[in-house]
Order: sequence, then structure tokens, then C-alpha cells
Amino acid sequence: MTSDLVRRWAEAILGQVGAPPDAALTVTERLEAGTTGAASASETAMESVWDEEGGALTDTEAEAASPASGPADIAATLTFADGSAVSVEFAAGTSGTDAVVLLADRLQEAVLEESGGIPRPPCPGHDHPAVAAEVNGVPSWTCPHGMGRTTRPILRDAG
Repeated sequence: MTSDLVRRWAEAILGQVGAPPDAALTVTERLEAGTTGAASASETAMESVWDEEGGALTDTEAEAASPASGPADIAATLTFADGSAVSVEFAAGTSGTDAVVLLADRLQEAVLEESGGIPRPPCPGHDHPAVAAEVNGVPSWTCPHGMGRTTRPILRDAG
């Protein structure tokens, strides 16, 4: 996984979830211990990490919930016009499927919060948005009430 690949994934997902045009995406990569490809440390700072119910975790809770034991190897940060932001961090060895599902989930949740809950991408025939999930090894948008029955791939080409 590279920062360019994560950027392509994030841009495709942001188009599907209806990110505001003034939102800024930053993708950084840790080049070696203690350094990043970002222009400044503030670009890689985690503004907020979301729990499964969509609430922001404290820094201590976020650190405890992180699957990585050290700094992220790649981080994608979406910053909104009001200064709020969400970061999704990936450790070396994260599978592409897991990365796309996590990225879609976190970006969708952040955009839903920012937009006031407009359901995107829509779940066919329902008033709620589809949710990101792995279905038969494929990162997919699926109905949360019938996981796997109504699905479509998140990305046309994950590579």
C-alpha cells in the first residue's frame, strides 16, 4: 500500500459520499522512524478518531483503540472548512480490503456529520446510507439491515 494508492481510494470514496468541495484531503506517509512525508507535523495530527457509534474518542481512547503499536505508516486526513478533521491511519501490513473498508467507513461518517446526515451513498430502497463492509473479500457498500444481500463494490478497481 502506498500513499498514492490511499489517495486514489480516498478521492473515489469522497466522491461517493458527497464530500463538500471545500474539504481538503491530505495523505502522508512515514518515510522512516520519526519522519513523515507531510510538510508539517500538524498535517498528520489526529484531530479526532470516531468510535463505532460515530462519537469522537479522546486521545487516550484513540491510542488504545489503534491496531498499530507505533506511528501510522500512512495517514489520510480530511479537513473541513470549519477546521474539524478526521484521520484514518494504516499500519504496515494492513490489507487493501481492510484499508478500503476502514477508509470508507470513517470518511462516510465524517461527511455525514458535516452535511447534517444526508445519506450517501444511498441504500437502494431505504432512507439510510449504505455502510462499508467486506463481503466475500470485496470492500462493498451494503445495507446494514441485510448485510450482503444488497451490495456493490466501493471501488471499481481497488488497485
